[in-house]
Amino acid sequence: MTDQSGIAGGTSGPQAPGGPGFGVQPPPGYGYPGGAPLPSGKATASMVLGILGLLVIPIILPIIALVLGISAKKMADRGEGGGRGQAVAGIVMGWIGVGFAALGIIAATIQAFTAM
Repeated sequence: MTDQSGIAGGTSGPQAPGGPGFGVQPPPGYGYPGGAPLPSGKATASMVLGILGLLVIPIILPIIALVLGISAKKMADRGEGGGRGQAVAGIVMGWIGVGFAALGIIAATIQAFTAM
């Protein structure tokens, strides 16, 4: 019996030397090629500190979130890591937290001067 390639024995196509399965390279990897890199720790920390800065410690944490977010965004833009969205979220929440802290300081200062 011969198959379409004309080889006796019914094989369905050419095989690598050494028998079936040898010399065949596995696929390069799973998933989509060139997938997005994982978020960096700085980006995640920036976002978490930005959230906590709005809720818990409104003066110190937003500033740290800003610094980490700007650093992580620059790294993501250079292609050294992922998490650009998390970094931007940390930057935005950091600025909002700094704004709330500044408004709080201004309000406390005005209240202190009017109480005199």
